[in-house]
Amino acid sequence: MLALNTDYAGEGKTLSDLRETLKKIANAGFSHIHWCHEWDGDYTYSIYEMMQIRQWMDEEGLKAKAIHATKGTRKPCGDTYVGDFRRDYTSENEYNRLAGVELIKNRVDLAYALGTSEIVLHMLLPYLTFEKDPAFEERFYRQACASFDELQSYCKTRGVRICIENMLDTPIEHQIKQFDLLFSRYDREYMGICIDTGHALISNGPRMLELPERYCDRIYCVHLNDNLSIPSESYYRNEALMCSCDLHMPPFDGKYHWDSFLKILAKSPYELPLLLELSYHSEETEEQFLKRSYQAGCRLMEIFQSYQK
Repeated sequence: MLALNTDYAGEGKTLSDLRETLKKIANAGFSHIHWCHEWDGDYTYSIYEMMQIRQWMDEEGLKAKAIHATKGTRKPCGDTYVGDFRRDYTSENEYNRLAGVELIKNRVDLAYALGTSEIVLHMLLPYLTFEKDPAFEERFYRQACASFDELQSYCKTRGVRICIENMLDTPIEHQIKQFDLLFSRYDREYMGICIDTGHALISNGPRMLELPERYCDRIYCVHLNDNLSIPSESYYRNEALMCSCDLHMPPFDGKYHWDSFLKILAKSPYELPLLLELSYHSEETEEQFLKRSYQAGCRLMEIFQSYQK
């Protein structure tokens, strides 16, 4: 069993684009999808769109492994606070924060409709502002936790867990502080971590396995992808460099330590299928890319299952 993100080749805008994407994923051999359309921004799904997607999945014999929720209106990577963006669940503007909660509830509803128990959520940390203004950091976490408090009963009623993703643009020390705080406050039934292997490689370098090791008992979702390089310290100050490094290549195309990670994952509560989050680049045909990605996923599965014995 393997899952693939639906936006591997971008987000089509027509119904036929969406339908064809699901068909291609199924034809390549994948059994599950990771619904990633509109993962960033303030788009709200209608219940009728949810029903349509589920119908298409059923027709292709696909199931959903996870849904990528949205943190709100698209904004820069977020190392510095530059003002309120709309529908932001961490906002100091109370109405705006509540609008962000409403948006996440919409994705919880989508997860429920598509039959999955996981949503992945970004939590951008303006850590440079934290370092200059500890009082702002305290307010930031107070607002974020107010949102998570309000979402908890909504999620548990629908059997949906929030998995906070390790981010591309945040030094590991700030992420450890973030996850320690959240996991001391919320139980495993409600909140876990989504480990993005590519983010870990290019952001944490030699410490790429530290977060999965530290939070092994909270790994309920993964974004498995590879990357080529480990940038220098200047990486964190250069948004264009961050984006250009995040290649989302098929596993084994880059430098990630797959064997060591899968050994950790096998000890976690993670449930199959393995989930690949990849980006298609035009050096090969889309069909070739999907076939090669599926084969890489099968290789991961063999290693993963060998450690479960």
